[in-house]
Amino acid sequence: MVSTKITSSSVAEIDAKLKTFFSPMVKIEYLENCLKQMIPNDASRFCHLKLSEFYAQRLMYGPAARNLDSAADESVTFKDKKELYFKEITYLLKLKDFLMLDKTFKKALVCGNTNAEKEAVKIYLKTEMLKLAGEFEKTNKRSQAVMIYERLIDMQITNDAEKKELMSKVASLNSKMGKIGEAVRYEQMAKMPISQRKKAESDDDVRKVSFNDLGLEEL
Repeated sequence: MVSTKITSSSVAEIDAKLKTFFSPMVKIEYLENCLKQMIPNDASRFCHLKLSEFYAQRLMYGPAARNLDSAADESVTFKDKKELYFKEITYLLKLKDFLMLDKTFKKALVCGNTNAEKEAVKIYLKTEMLKLAGEFEKTNKRSQAVMIYERLIDMQITNDAEKKELMSKVASLNSKMGKIGEAVRYEQMAKMPISQRKKAESDDDVRKVSFNDLGLEEL
């Protein structure tokens, strides 16, 4: 049985020991054990990055994303943090974990020192989401593509012209899936002026209010 006992704490020592293991799972075990010890910040960051790499290779995007997040938190410069958050966003999209995606997106935004850098973060997220939705369309995973497009429609990273284009895409996909009612609804929304569309969405929200929300008993 291979021993993953910790006998070193520097990046160089950990890396050297890591190279003596052949099995990816043994490497993961060794790195996880390293993180249970009191090791310097740079060594901890190295372990998280390697763990993310090994987990991603095994298509285990959840732990891969979590380790990237930890590595980003331990990074010194905003540039390094942002690059790792970008990679984490890619993994979170694969998982369709939009709750964590939103948190990571906000962390990446904070790393932008200028409006241009913050805009670059928004463009990156939008591009990655569109890329994933496009892949879903190509593989006939239409419902998953619709889910991504609908989320983009609701997000501030898309402008009005982009939202209209996305609504048309959603209408077309819903039509192909036989969801005619949804297709017609999105076709109508795409044709509405922005002010009218916002009012319609507001009216929809009002209609969704329940008796319990109003503190009344349902009749």
